[in-house]
Order: sequence, then C-alpha cells, then structure tokens
Amino acid sequence: MAKDRVLACALVVGLSWAAVSCGGAGPPQGDVLLIVIDTLRADALSSYGNPMPTSPNLDQLAADGLRFETVLTQAPNTAPSHATLFTGLYPWTHRVANLTSLEMGTPGLPPAFITIAERFKAAGYQTAAFTDGGPVGRAWNLMQGFDTLIGEFQGVEPKVNQLLAHLAGAAKTSGAPQFLFLHTYQVHEPYLPPLEYRDRFNSNPDYAGVVLASEARARDLRDHGGEVEPNGKILFEHKAEFQPADVRYLWDLYLAELAYTDAQLGRVFDELKRSGRYDDMTIIVTSDHGEEFGEHGEFGHIALNDETLHVPMIVKLPKGQFDEWRGRSISERVNQVDAHATMIDLLDVDWPVDAGRSFLADLQAGEFTERVSFAETTEALYGARVQFDYMRSQRAVRVGSYALIENTVGGVTRRELRPAERSNPALEPAGPPLLQVTIPSAADDTATDPKLGPVLKSLSGRIVSHLATAEALRLELLDGAATAFFYQVDGETRTELQALGYVDGEGQAIEKPNEPATPEQP
Repeated sequence: MAKDRVLACALVVGLSWAAVSCGGAGPPQGDVLLIVIDTLRADALSSYGNPMPTSPNLDQLAADGLRFETVLTQAPNTAPSHATLFTGLYPWTHRVANLTSLEMGTPGLPPAFITIAERFKAAGYQTAAFTDGGPVGRAWNLMQGFDTLIGEFQGVEPKVNQLLAHLAGAAKTSGAPQFLFLHTYQVHEPYLPPLEYRDRFNSNPDYAGVVLASEARARDLRDHGGEVEPNGKILFEHKAEFQPADVRYLWDLYLAELAYTDAQLGRVFDELKRSGRYDDMTIIVTSDHGEEFGEHGEFGHIALNDETLHVPMIVKLPKGQFDEWRGRSISERVNQVDAHATMIDLLDVDWPVDAGRSFLADLQAGEFTERVSFAETTEALYGARVQFDYMRSQRAVRVGSYALIENTVGGVTRRELRPAERSNPALEPAGPPLLQVTIPSAADDTATDPKLGPVLKSLSGRIVSHLATAEALRLELLDGAATAFFYQVDGETRTELQALGYVDGEGQAIEKPNEPATPEQP
C-alpha cells in the first residue's frame, strides 16, 4: 500500500486492522461544533447525578440531544487523548505523549496521520479552533487542518469571546459550512474559579484547612504575578496532610469551575439560538479525561482509573434528524474514539470507522452496541529520556462487567481485575481489586481462583492483541519506521505547561516516581 497522507486511514474489523484508501470528500452536511472541556469527569455534571446545580446549560443541551452515561477515553492525559479524538487512532498507534524532557521537544503527531479538521477542510468546511494552548496547540502538531487557530492559555471566557466573534464575522459571511473547535482548561488544576462561584459552591463555609493558604498564594500569583502563572500543582502541595475536609474543598472548587464554564457555554448556545444556527448545527460536548480526588490515593490525571477515564458526552444533532432520540440517555458503554467515527460519518466521506463506531450507525440500527474499551499511556515509550510519575507503563481493557488495569514500573507488572465501572465514585475511596497479580511473582493467583483467574488471563490477552494490532498499524502507516516525531517547544508553551502543573520552572517534571519504569521502544 502506498504510504502517502491520502492513504493514512484504516478499518478495524474485530481485533485486526485492514488498510483501505480514503475516497473523495462528500457534500457538506451542516455546521459542527466540537467542545472539549479539559479534565472534566462525568459525575461533576448535574445531569450525571451530581446533587449540585453545576451544569444547567449542558443539561439543557442534553435534553435537546443525547446524553451518554458511560463514555471512556483512551488515555488519561491531554495530548494523547486529543490525538485519538482527532485521528480515530489508539494511543499505541499515534504515540503522542504529553511530554518528555522539553529539551528534546514534544512527542507529537506524525505528519502522515490525517486529523478530523483536515477531513472537514477537504469536504469544503471552513475550520476554526479556539483553544487554551498547551498540548492542544501547535507544539504537538495536533492542530493541522484549521484555517483559523487561536491557541493561548486564557480560560473559558476569552475562548467563548473568540468563538462568538468568529461566528459574527468571517463565519457569518463566508457561506461555507463551519467546523468549529472550542477547548478550555478552565476546570484543570489549579482550581481557581471566580470568587462568586467559589462561594456559591463551598459546601463548608467554616473550612480552615491547608488548601486555603495554597489557594491564596495561587490567586495572588495569578492576580499580581505579571507573566508568572501559579503552577498547576500548587493546591496539591500539602496532599500528604489532606483530611476529608481538604479533599471536599478541592472538589467544591472543581465544581465551581465547571459551573462557571457552563455559564460561559450558555452564552454560546444562546447566541446560536438567537442567530438561528442552533437547530441546524451538530454540537458535541465531551472531555479528554477526568480527574482524581484521592479515590485511589492520587490527585490529578495520570492513571487508568474510572475517575480519570469516565467523561461526559452530549451530542445534539440537527433538528429533523433522529428526533425520536431527543432527550434520551444511552446507558451502554461507548468510547471517545466513537466521537471521531461519528464526525466522519457526518461528512459522508469514504472513510471507515477505524477504531470507533459511529453513533449514527447505532441510531439507524435503533439500539446501541456496548463497546469494548481500551486505554493506554504512552509516556513510558520515552522513558529513557526523562523519568517522572507519568513514566509507568499502563494498559487497560473493559469488557462486560470487568476491567483489567496493568501497571508496569521498574520491570514489575501489577495486574488488577476490577468492576468495569464504579457506580458512584465521587470522593469515595475505591475498594480493593477483585483479583491482583504481580509479575514476576512466586505466587500465581490466577491458578488459585477458578472463577476470576481465567477472566484476568483472557482480558490480559485482549490487551496484548490490541497493542500488537495498534503497533502494526503504526509501522504500516510509517513505512515500517519506528520513528518518534518531536516538535520544538517555545517559551510560551513552556510557560503554559508550567501553569498546567506538568513541569517546573526549569522544564523538569514535577513528580518523580519511586522507581524508574522500564522504557519501551517507540
């Protein structure tokens, strides 16, 4: 098969990939708005069971469309998750990672892989992206295909202003259909919502714990530090001392950030309705990953746990299309890659469903097929270059009622069999795994548990097959070259990464692992 960019697409059949060619672009199918609220876990939204009124505008959008109850991302961090959303390829194929040492640059998207923006552009769409920068910027090569790109670390309100200005200007007069992408880190750490939202969602006005001093210092840096942003990990600096009240205060700050974000998105939806665009537009709202608040002893988003992978997804289709599904909630498990397949399906181009299955196919069938869900991290692929907490190699699969999570650190692999999803994870400590096996280990627990042992072995085999398939596809698309693609990091991107808590002021990783991970070859 020729390996030019036109042929950089693939079809997944069962567990094997078969190469096919991409056909010509079909006719434009109407405006599409993709919104990614970075770091938003599903159970923070009121329509996903949160007792606080955190998301009235998103809840109304769900009433006008479909709400997917169990959506799992394919990576727990920003760059690889967005790469999967934009390409429909699993992380083990595209090999994008959040970062290595900044001196080497960012491990970004190979130029041969076509993004969803490029597909929309080829189909006659005007494309525009308004992002908060960092990994969702030029430095990872994820933004190819956008005619307009504003990628600056600013927060949700400036992003909304930029989108609305675009709609009122060039988008209004061009006559071309629009593919629009809005991204914000507003709910990403550090959680510093406007004070009115903080006070509204503070469930304990008498709270006087260690987070208060960290928050005050962070706000002072943000308000008076000039070009210096508070490091994203600043509110976690005393996490070893955290009590339940401290964690609850952090959660309240996080919910306040969501409520503020929801109010700003309400401005977008209101303007779309006022201008007559809303009914004819497809709107997809989701997140790249969630966030942990100590449920597994972690804070942030580095592990393949339910709190980190379970994100919201709301899809509003144009009026007159599948109206009988409006306001419905879909209980079957689906994947982030399915959103990519759905956007491709909207284009009506000769592009296969690759790693995902279009939601439109399920709507046409009249029922949703529950997906097998794979997730993996990619940072350990570059572990020979820098060591930090991301460096553990992680893989996971969820099938039926079971989940298997594998972690490899220092050449030792721990396999944990768990329930596939937690019913109500918000701030509740996770229970012990159903079965745990450490390799190498003298004991083989799979042999002594006749019920769960075979399940663990079967799911581990699925992970091995999945990774082999994804790696084979990468080598095929890159003419057999196992090449990593690194891109230069400028000063602005370095500052954004520091503000997000990924690196310190010297460009070094914030958290060090207890022991180095065994690097794998990219």
